[in-house]
Amino acid sequence: MRAFEFKELINSIKHQRRGIKDDNFILETLRDAILIALRKRIGMGDDAVEVNIDPREFKLRIRIKKVVKKHVLDPIKEISIEKAKEITSGDVKEGELVWTEIEPSELDRSTVYKIMNVFHQRIKEAEKRYIYRDFENRIGDIITGTIQKVDKTGVYVSLGKVEAILPPDEQIKKDKYRQGGEITAMILRVNESKRYPIVILTRTHPDFVKKMVEKEIPEILENTVEIKSVARIPGERSKIAVYSKNPRIDPVGACLGQKGTRLSKLIQDIGERIEVIKWSPNILEFAYNALQPAKPLLLYNEGDKIIAVVKDEDIPQAKGEGGSNVILASKLVGKEILVVGEKEAKTPQKGVTILEIGKKFGKRIEEELRKQGIFVFYDVPPLRKLLDIRGVGEKLAYEILDFIEEKLEERKKGQ
Repeated sequence: MRAFEFKELINSIKHQRRGIKDDNFILETLRDAILIALRKRIGMGDDAVEVNIDPREFKLRIRIKKVVKKHVLDPIKEISIEKAKEITSGDVKEGELVWTEIEPSELDRSTVYKIMNVFHQRIKEAEKRYIYRDFENRIGDIITGTIQKVDKTGVYVSLGKVEAILPPDEQIKKDKYRQGGEITAMILRVNESKRYPIVILTRTHPDFVKKMVEKEIPEILENTVEIKSVARIPGERSKIAVYSKNPRIDPVGACLGQKGTRLSKLIQDIGERIEVIKWSPNILEFAYNALQPAKPLLLYNEGDKIIAVVKDEDIPQAKGEGGSNVILASKLVGKEILVVGEKEAKTPQKGVTILEIGKKFGKRIEEELRKQGIFVFYDVPPLRKLLDIRGVGEKLAYEILDFIEEKLEERKKGQ
């Protein structure tokens, strides 16, 4: 091969093969391909062939050990006694091996074909390794591909030069997949295999809904609104907790838009009800929001659970069909929520609940405290906290403080 042919080959590979940009790597791969093909061609050991390529001048040098023969039948493997004597400048006998240098043009068509076949296969493998490494860096990204095949082992998806699979346990059960159709999914992981790594997709992971919502809402892309957590029952229902550092922006309203139109197409595409919840650093207030559409009367921590007290007639709504509402709320908050009715509910042993305060000072005060995410007083609060409640003056605030202090003392004595 001449120098300009090397350059053409390198430029062609770099242009056509994604991620293959290193001249030295291409030349080294070609060198290995020549070695492999010639070793098979002459049928000798690994030390019977030497190949060197000068990367600066693109010069190829091939040396092969040939068998000395009186009558040469295969010029690639054999050399005549006369030519062997010219090379060695000494006596040689039939059957001996001598090193001889050959020009690439001397190689027969079959050997050249094998060389190029091995070379392109190695380049193709290197390209696939690069592409899959690239996919490893894209775990969590949303992709759209073409469905190549559907069977009981999964949905096989073409992503250009890479094939991915959506396994059965990552599929939404009610989805229908057809060959040739498009599919949107999230890259879950890249699995190693004997030949090539395999890209695994998902449509059931909570982050799939999270990423899809992020694409739809400009305020999230602009980092004005942040998704704090996601809980899913794939194909049925999702709850998403959102937050905005800017108090002037309603994160829930920003995500829903007018009449929920911003997420309507996504809900239709996924076939899943998506509820947007306002996140709060106050875990009880967060739990209150997460249990929507139910409106608990009281929430409090008890050990490793949150107790949510609701009206007896609201228990089905709070729990949801098959327990879906309380399950999702628990996942969203990160702590198990236990729903109980008023008749079953017990007063926290140490605190004073807003239900007690509401009974004494009216439902309006109870509701205002609830809006602030306050459900139980375990200590006497500062006066300012009560004065912040709409409609509470100094006199009423002191009365509430006295009531809380009195109740706390009673409970302390009763322990």
